[in-house]
Amino acid sequence: MRNYSLTVALLLSLIFGCKSHETDDEMLSQETKDYLDTVLSYVDSFPVNDGSALANLGYRAIYYGRNEIGNELIQLGISKMDSITGDQLRGLSVQNTKNGNYRQAIELLEEGMKLDPETVSRYYGWLLLYYYRDYEKALEILELHDSYTPDFNDAPMGEDIHYLKGLAHFQLMHYEKANSEFDTYISHLGNTHGEDFVDVYTFVQKGRSLAQLNRKEEALAAYDKAILYAPSCTEAFYFKGLLLAEMGQIDFACILLNTAKTLLAKGSKSSDNYVEYFHEIYWQDIDEAIKKFCE
Repeated sequence: MRNYSLTVALLLSLIFGCKSHETDDEMLSQETKDYLDTVLSYVDSFPVNDGSALANLGYRAIYYGRNEIGNELIQLGISKMDSITGDQLRGLSVQNTKNGNYRQAIELLEEGMKLDPETVSRYYGWLLLYYYRDYEKALEILELHDSYTPDFNDAPMGEDIHYLKGLAHFQLMHYEKANSEFDTYISHLGNTHGEDFVDVYTFVQKGRSLAQLNRKEEALAAYDKAILYAPSCTEAFYFKGLLLAEMGQIDFACILLNTAKTLLAKGSKSSDNYVEYFHEIYWQDIDEAIKKFCE
């Protein structure tokens, strides 16, 4: 399969304007040709010279696990387009990320950033943070995205930009900067809508960053805020319990750790189908803490 880094102009010179998919042979593996022939046998009106249709067909192929076929068709489709937007390239990258085709996904996103960084950075920074765990680059892209609207708090992929930047700083062990970003988010939303509108895990992450800075009483207060606004926040009970154990308040710590265990048994847990959250905890974590401090 040809590397996506071939320029669109070169690909256009090879195949754009062809009247039949047969003239695209040199771009496609035999497996992809057979796949396209099968599609045409069922849908004889399929527009083989329509770049968008071919790219979408490729995307669907990737969705069903036909990764190499799908990416060849996406490349072919792109080459047949008169123009393409950064957001279209971003969209074509999504299933590649989900399927673990990371090189192809990143190449599409990098090309998309060249065309429309303001739009693509919204998704790319979030993706680098949660999926690829490239915290330095995630922070770079998130800062870029934030710079486009200096007087407005963006929410890429539904999460506040300052919360996301705080997470990146936390993972890079920039705990002061992480705490500052969390505070910016809390203060802004608290002033405009009320503190109870803040994502409760912001208080959990704030508590964790403060604990790393040895500001233990402030960390406990942050965990208490999380519990105040979300009484079934398993993670807040767990991290507060760990901190209290570290401070020598074992009895209270054990009450909180066992509360976390009870809540987890009821299904109260922050999780995602594709990624592990930075504050995510498991049975083993709670059991190990209880064995260490409470038995």
